[in-house]
Amino acid sequence: KPHWLYPYAQFLSKGIFWCFNIKRNIIGKFPKTGPYVLMHNHTSFLDLFFLPTVIKGKYTGVVAAKNFKIPLIGSILYRISAIPIHRFNRSKAIESIKIAEQKIYAGYHIAIFPEGTRTVDGQLNKFKKGGFHMASNTNTKILPIITKGLYEIKPKNRWTIHPGTATMIILDPIDVTNKSINDLMQETYQLYIEHGL
Repeated sequence: KPHWLYPYAQFLSKGIFWCFNIKRNIIGKFPKTGPYVLMHNHTSFLDLFFLPTVIKGKYTGVVAAKNFKIPLIGSILYRISAIPIHRFNRSKAIESIKIAEQKIYAGYHIAIFPEGTRTVDGQLNKFKKGGFHMASNTNTKILPIITKGLYEIKPKNRWTIHPGTATMIILDPIDVTNKSINDLMQETYQLYIEHGL
């Protein structure tokens, strides 16, 4: 990727928040090491623009295939080589996870929503296993990232965006060594619950 791509994505993402009068409150620091499997809750389409404001290093993400058809968002996803995932086609979903694993070996952070889709009521959804398999298969630590406030600013079932404050909490990485997929899911889910989700 050209060296300017990630700073440009960060500038654009911060600009979108500024345009809609959304203040950012960041708790914790993004690690300088890596790569990591970045997992955070999915409350709004604005999640796609919040995460790039803090990431250090090169990254991409596993994103629902339908998002590639959205103007502007689709263009950005193509430019960062985001990996489309077809949630209702198991074989294609597995292929997407395998592609993401190769990106990890190439030094990329991989962002993924463990819930799979946006919440419709503000509550934390049940986790999907794909991202946890990816972390386990590549022995890559999971970086849990919690966002609050974006559901109130722009939920899935409302067209308008309201001004407000979005908070991001960056937790300590989770070591995946000698842990089952279910153990990793439970550990990550419990962290989200402990932080008020």
